[in-house]
Amino acid sequence: MPPLASSLIATLWVSTIALIGIVFLFTRKPGPRGEALLLSFAAGVLLATTFIELVPEAVSRGQHDGNIFIATLGAMIGFFFLERVLHGFHVHEESQAVPSRYLILVGDGVHNFIDGVAIAASFAASPELGLATTLAVTVHEVPQELADFSILISGGYSVRTALILNFLSGLTALLGPLFFFAFESATERHLAWFMTATAGMFIYIAGSDLIPQVHHHRTAPGGLVYIPFLAGVAIIAVLSAIIGH
Repeated sequence: MPPLASSLIATLWVSTIALIGIVFLFTRKPGPRGEALLLSFAAGVLLATTFIELVPEAVSRGQHDGNIFIATLGAMIGFFFLERVLHGFHVHEESQAVPSRYLILVGDGVHNFIDGVAIAASFAASPELGLATTLAVTVHEVPQELADFSILISGGYSVRTALILNFLSGLTALLGPLFFFAFESATERHLAWFMTATAGMFIYIAGSDLIPQVHHHRTAPGGLVYIPFLAGVAIIAVLSAIIGH
């Protein structure tokens, strides 16, 4: 099978398996306390993905690309202005959850695109490496998509709508192989910039939206909110240690 076809099938598999995992975990919208715990978990997953996965990989890939963290700063500035615009459209909403649901769709879309590029690059090298990379991305993707789903739910979406939007965001991974094989040399050369930009998006979402929501959640169950936060960090750390990037 040609590498492009293999890459597209693999990225579609990753998007679908993450959706199936969420369906099994949630059959109805969680209550206020459950929402606070899920937001705490989401913050832990996003920050751990940033500093354990994205940043180290970007540094190893972009050693000769200059200051790749300009993209991190640029992404955070861009999200700051985007959030101000979203707040302007939703002035009647007091919660920070409305802007964050849009921000996570953008950030996760870029992240999934990078996953698609990584899978395509692996299949271009060999089918065996492509399958191994697909497995690694699949395992990492389940907690990531669960975190994204939690943010969409807290933003007011129904379970069904959140699942659909999360799946559509996951399908941006399909653009990765198409872009990679159309612009192979340029994509590989600038992949570190995409990674640091995604890191900036995740830092902004976790620090500006999710953590403040957890701290100010009226029904947050006391010290219990620390447990899912640390659990999110621990899951990504363990997966990174066992499977690698």
